[in-house]
Amino acid sequence: MKTAQPDQTSTYQYLPESLQKIAHQLKESPPGNPGEMRKIVMEANVQAGDLVQWSDFEHPVSDSYGRKLVYKADNFEIMVMSWRPGDFSTIHDHGYTQWGAVQVFGPAEHATFRYDEEGLMTLARWRMKPGDVVGVSHHLVHQMGNPTPDKFFLSLHVYGTYEAQDNVTGEARLFDLENGQIHRVNGGVFFALPESEYVSSEPGAMGDFPTHLRHMVELSRRLGKMKTAGIELPEGRWEEVIFKTFDASQKVALWQKLVQVIDENGHVSDSIQWRILNCELKNAAAFQRQVEGVKQSGDSFMDYARMYDELICQPCMDSFMRRYLFFFQEKFGVDFSSKSLISLGCGTGLVEKFMMDELGLRFEQCYGIDISEAMINEARKRIQADVGDILGLDPSVKTWDIAFSGLNVLQYLPARKLGEAISKIAAILEDGGYFVGDFITPDHIRWYPNLMSADEGNIVSLRTPELIEEGGINYQESEIINLDFGGKQMKINYAGKHKRYLPALYRMRQLFGEHFQEVSLYDATSLAEIPEWADSCASTRYVVVARKG
Repeated sequence: MKTAQPDQTSTYQYLPESLQKIAHQLKESPPGNPGEMRKIVMEANVQAGDLVQWSDFEHPVSDSYGRKLVYKADNFEIMVMSWRPGDFSTIHDHGYTQWGAVQVFGPAEHATFRYDEEGLMTLARWRMKPGDVVGVSHHLVHQMGNPTPDKFFLSLHVYGTYEAQDNVTGEARLFDLENGQIHRVNGGVFFALPESEYVSSEPGAMGDFPTHLRHMVELSRRLGKMKTAGIELPEGRWEEVIFKTFDASQKVALWQKLVQVIDENGHVSDSIQWRILNCELKNAAAFQRQVEGVKQSGDSFMDYARMYDELICQPCMDSFMRRYLFFFQEKFGVDFSSKSLISLGCGTGLVEKFMMDELGLRFEQCYGIDISEAMINEARKRIQADVGDILGLDPSVKTWDIAFSGLNVLQYLPARKLGEAISKIAAILEDGGYFVGDFITPDHIRWYPNLMSADEGNIVSLRTPELIEEGGINYQESEIINLDFGGKQMKINYAGKHKRYLPALYRMRQLFGEHFQEVSLYDATSLAEIPEWADSCASTRYVVVARKG
């Protein structure tokens, strides 16, 4: 006759010593708040190995993560969650829970949210370190997951109430941002739960743009995993959610968010919400590329090139480039119709087309190079152009009357290569030839806008600049995300980080002076000449005109 085995989930003597310590402490002296619970967990010195017997990495794909009960008392529960790569919970609270703590044993991502009459808003999202512990209160609304591509890890969850409760996490709120509803559940807070798992549902869960976007991305990912695993979904369900995720109608919600975090000068007024917005857009951009089957190109301008003119080049033409090119022509008596010109970093060829249309430059005498194949493909619609590197310029191939470099192209070169580039430029110029180009000052960041837009808000560029130092050299590094709402689907382009060398103005004079006989600097907007002692200029952009021979 077999002896009945005790229910180990109600007997903590079977637990590893660290978990016994937690259970004993909670039975003897329950915590008064989440902070005390966090301290109890930390002092228990739980190790990942203590949780392995409850691991569930083979959980069904329809479950957003593995979930096992370890121990249950009258007023608290101890659970272990298992996180495969890409596993994420929905946004949720913890039902009747009044105090608790979560300890992770891997690089978990954790996000917290505020829910009020205005809807759901992300307060923070960060990567936790193995061993980190967060407290859980009755009011906590959060999301956890495994953002890594290849790591598996566990987490310990302790939830409790001040009075006995049959299901401590019962009737937890699950926020369904696709449908604007809150579902109450008694089990796992998984994506794409069948309606039979809902205890009840109610309206109300509307998220702001970044919160809604992330929810839809994670829902899409989970449905994609289910589809790949052969789990039957309603016909067209995955495609429907993908379309909703990137529906161009979200332009309104994006601009509502931007108005909240950007001031009238285009500068960030709420740095926390700005970081959250950028974080979710980067995540969504990566997912969109994956869905479209597009591999990440080494050319960061691949998608950017198509929107570059409206977003960057045309506004710069209108605000200062047109004026300084006319100024150069008039002040230095340059007859473009009789000159040959090479454009170094020609981009889309828009500026060069202006020089042909309005300054008299002849098509056959204009040639551009750029390291971006995407930019060259656009430029060839206007000018003669090839993929090429400034550092590869060779005077034995051809020499020119004018070398032009717009939109601070030379500052994208490594700092220690700038002098070499200037010498190469001088070498391909005829005696009496000119270099003309614009640059940014070391304090350009004080002007640099975080938000740029064009085409009635259909093209949007988010820019996050910072000053960095590498080896004693200063750079302005800008992280750029572009959005295009011109079609039915929102296109998100993460253009990466772009670093520009910030030499002092005297250093720039010195570098050009080593290879040119006459060097003058002008404020790019006012066109006032910049004195040799100046560290900057009012517009934070300047023009260098240098004459050889």
